[in-house]
Amino acid sequence: MMTWKQRIFISVNSTVIFLIAYILIFSITSVVTALSASAFDITTEIRYNQILFFIRSYDWTSDAVKAIFSTGPILSLISGILLWILYSKVVEENGMLKLLVVWMLIVFIQCFFGDMMMGALFSKGFGYVIMYLYFMDTGKMIITLFALASMFTLGLLMTRQLLFTANTYLNVLPGDKARVFTLFQFLVPFITGNLIIDLIKLPGISVYEIFLNASTIALLIPVYIRAGMMQDLFFDEEKKEIGISWKTGAVALTLLLLFRIIFGVGIRF
Repeated sequence: MMTWKQRIFISVNSTVIFLIAYILIFSITSVVTALSASAFDITTEIRYNQILFFIRSYDWTSDAVKAIFSTGPILSLISGILLWILYSKVVEENGMLKLLVVWMLIVFIQCFFGDMMMGALFSKGFGYVIMYLYFMDTGKMIITLFALASMFTLGLLMTRQLLFTANTYLNVLPGDKARVFTLFQFLVPFITGNLIIDLIKLPGISVYEIFLNASTIALLIPVYIRAGMMQDLFFDEEKKEIGISWKTGAVALTLLLLFRIIFGVGIRF
């Protein structure tokens, strides 16, 4: 079906689009969080690895904590629902833009359920909201398991739709090759993309953020599992070519440089 060279091309294209999606969503959620803080007269500075809040720890109020640290996840939930609806309308279209919608949807899911799961475990991010809602250890564990189960279930539900991204490269995706495609279209790019992000954020990346970024594996593993149970998928008969999208790569490289330079200096609100 696909040569190793073609599989590598698919992974490279998907990796750069994942990086574009991550940078866009990191920027959007960070800016929205900063604007939320400004509503409470809290000065913030967005950096490549964190948001700095210029306020003494004992000056935080319960309302401020719950509003500020829930803004990003709530925006991610709403945006994820809208993107899923959008993707369901264009699922049979082909092209890199559709794959960008898919990766943005996946990252938004991470920013909601992943932040909920890792926040409860590490008491960071959305975990601050959980703390100020006075959940005890049992409650935090229930929230963690709920978030994990939700991501796993979403992975199972989204499998067929995600496999339709194969129509950019193929006329037919045999059921016995679906796992191979999933591996090179999603799992390998996800791992590679996260390694690149971690390297760019050195030396300031935290253990919490590493685990948060890695939490999407709870969504992709069930996709990989169910992909092996799918029947053949037939797409249009237009001749397809598998190659590297150099324009997309150039956009990703530009955004990575801007991300590290601009957020390295910091943007203050």
